[in-house]
Amino acid sequence: MDDMIAKGYAVKVPNEELSCSDGKVWYLPHHGVYHPKKLKIRLVFDCGASYQGTTLNVQLLQGPDLTSTLLGVITRFRQEEVAIIANMEAMFHQVKVPDEDADLLRFLWWPSSDISQDLVEYRMTMHLFGDVTQLCQLRSL
Repeated sequence: MDDMIAKGYAVKVPNEELSCSDGKVWYLPHHGVYHPKKLKIRLVFDCGASYQGTTLNVQLLQGPDLTSTLLGVITRFRQEEVAIIANMEAMFHQVKVPDEDADLLRFLWWPSSDISQDLVEYRMTMHLFGDVTQLCQLRSL
């Protein structure tokens, strides 16, 4: 979490914006997932978590499925003489969330990961992997 905050993918919500009354605030639950072979904890935000009968994913306008099939990728990979592959680490964090929608991606965390301190509200500034949109296009909640 500290790495995400340090890279600017998430920012602290300013005190004057904590009591936002426009109805466009959503708090995302999150947890760590540990893979024993990778020895690293992956942070997961749950955009499908339900609150009062709705979820963030239900409220997002879902775009078309632009994901290529594995067969299509393998077929196109053989079309040219040279193929290039790359590690797309943090690819989704390269897509900025519009400022007016960032409060829909709020979460709670301890400053500097020190659980003896009070929780602080943060909000994502970049797209999350796991919500239903390619780019956030939001319906009114």
